[in-house]
Amino acid sequence: MKAKVIWNSTKKWAVKTADEVKEFLKEKKVSVVKSRPDFTVVIGGDGTIIYHREKLEGPVFGVGSEKSFICQATRDDWKESLSTLISKPAYEERMMLEIVHRKKKYTALNDAALMSRNHDVVTISVAISGDEYCFDADGVVVSSPTGSTAYAYSAGGPVIEPSMEAMGIVPVAPDKRLFDPVVVGSSHKVFISSLNPAHLVIDGKKEIKVNKGEKIRISRHRKSMEFAVAP
Repeated sequence: MKAKVIWNSTKKWAVKTADEVKEFLKEKKVSVVKSRPDFTVVIGGDGTIIYHREKLEGPVFGVGSEKSFICQATRDDWKESLSTLISKPAYEERMMLEIVHRKKKYTALNDAALMSRNHDVVTISVAISGDEYCFDADGVVVSSPTGSTAYAYSAGGPVIEPSMEAMGIVPVAPDKRLFDPVVVGSSHKVFISSLNPAHLVIDGKKEIKVNKGEKIRISRHRKSMEFAVAP
């Protein structure tokens, strides 16, 4: 068995834990490699998983803090969970989002948010299977089940079971609450746009300028990401 180890080098505890994890893996006869692993251990928290998403290979085992939603273990209890994963591997697939803007495609594990450029209220349009809704708000978030516990949850959206095939659509501070959070099946295509210049923010890190009226299509990505199932 082979494992790849990625950590947040800006966090002292993550650097220390990474050394401990690599030593633990060697004791379990698991080779630590740089590519083509059977699974990847990510140390640092949910943000570290998202930041390094392009480097992840195979199922993901995350080590974070007590505040982490995506990570399966914390820096204090990872040994038991990782040991179980090595002896009895079990994984679950989680859907990702495909975002299309100006014919360019992006992938999100968590969410895509359309927000005001200048922190002003914007007029948002959301179209779901031909039904269109318009409302004034600070923005709107479309999340995967994994991302439902992140920005979407902070904005008042519901938590979606990680293994479900669904998307959450959550307005951010809507005026007069003209649009409530909603969950739709992954077979839907969601179109969002703004009547004002806006920013499209993908997984909280990639920011793209969006012109007035430009439509953004969000749907289920054809690929999923595997996560280790912790006991």
